[in-house]
Amino acid sequence: MRTATAAPSFFLAGTMQGARTGSNLIDQSYRAALTSTILDRRPDAVIHDPGALMARWEAECKADVRAAHAALSELPAVHRSELAPELLALTDMFHHLTHLAASSDICVAWLPGHEPSMGTAAEMLSAYRAGRTVVSITAMCQNLAVLACSTVILPDLPAFQEWLGRDVPPSRVN
Repeated sequence: MRTATAAPSFFLAGTMQGARTGSNLIDQSYRAALTSTILDRRPDAVIHDPGALMARWEAECKADVRAAHAALSELPAVHRSELAPELLALTDMFHHLTHLAASSDICVAWLPGHEPSMGTAAEMLSAYRAGRTVVSITAMCQNLAVLACSTVILPDLPAFQEWLGRDVPPSRVN
């Protein structure tokens, strides 16, 4: 009996909020560039894009989540047990995304410049601990978290394109 070969899955980790406060996000156009680059080399790939997943999840509750999130800055202390239901749902989504990073074949971490991202670090660590391939696209090759959780560190999108054509692991067998 033949077993089917599954398409490789890619998780697109990358800076959303970074060091910014509130709902001030960095430009997310890198997600489309990564998706296009992956699909050009691996048209059978399954792409897990947290930006798109978050947008779908937030579609019905965006104003409530943003208001509850903004209110955090006024608190003298934040206790998880006292978080608004919207924020508990948001933190649940964060845990879902780190689990998805760990269950994907390849975690691609986009970390432009020298701006760290705690969410991306959590996704990278989850994927690394699960034995997945973690490809970091960043200039931060001396950052300990990047160094410790990456299978390969590449400087830019062209280097990632080259890596995809040469080093991407084969599809896994179900």
